[in-house]
Amino acid sequence: MKVIAVSHGSFSKGLVESVQMLVGEQENLTAYGLYPENTVESLTEELERELKAAPEGEEILFLTDLFHGSPFNAVVSLMRDYKFHHITGVNLPLAITILLERDGAASAEELCRKIESSAAETVLYVNKLFEEEKEDEE
Repeated sequence: MKVIAVSHGSFSKGLVESVQMLVGEQENLTAYGLYPENTVESLTEELERELKAAPEGEEILFLTDLFHGSPFNAVVSLMRDYKFHHITGVNLPLAITILLERDGAASAEELCRKIESSAAETVLYVNKLFEEEKEDEE
């Protein structure tokens, strides 16, 4: 399964670097960013080249940073002509899970459903967590 991270600016490249720092070098993982000097059209063309270069039958999973952002829209515009999976709102814990579990998953769809159901667990209000722990100790 090929994973392609797409974001505003260098977020996706930083995400890929951070994931690889934590879990090791990853194959079939690329990152694209939309910068002020680029257009959504040029980003879409780059992403389309990735899709065309993929081997027949390879599942592709796009990760985008922001629902309805320009990188999200570039990926969505390709959904009319190409078959792939797309998760938006990605963060480091979710990206790590995706990359560690992508080879063991039955399908990209199964992996996406798992990620969607576990997403809320990746964001915690630490003050509330500490308050609850303190109350449990008393």
